[in-house]
Amino acid sequence: MSEQNVELHRRVLAAFNARDAEALVALTNPGVEGHSVFAEVGGAVYHGHEGIRRYFKDIEGTWAGDIRIEPEAYFDLGEQTLLFYVAHGRGRTSGAEVAGTYAQVFSWRNGLGVYWKAYAHREEALRDLGVSEDALERISP
Repeated sequence: MSEQNVELHRRVLAAFNARDAEALVALTNPGVEGHSVFAEVGGAVYHGHEGIRRYFKDIEGTWAGDIRIEPEAYFDLGEQTLLFYVAHGRGRTSGAEVAGTYAQVFSWRNGLGVYWKAYAHREEALRDLGVSEDALERISP
């Protein structure tokens, strides 16, 4: 099992936690498509490198101070990687502290991310991937 794509996913997470849009741009294909569940209330879809930059602006506009992701486990699915994580943040408008468990799937081609989707419910990610958690091998964060 190759961990190359898992390492790329780790770098994506580091770019997010550092709020480094350009580092994330460097890890993605110019035609990347991303689906976020918490950049905007109700979620949003982002296209291309400009979409990634807008994603980071939306994060800043929605979350006050620091929002961070703590990885729990990665899973290598070949051309895709799955991340289980806990997100911690505080809403900009409400001021409410938030901590929740989520999942994120990244699809990779030629060493670049081409698609990502975040899930508010891990079961939905597993269902979309057609796998069960018991059948997957956990890779430490």
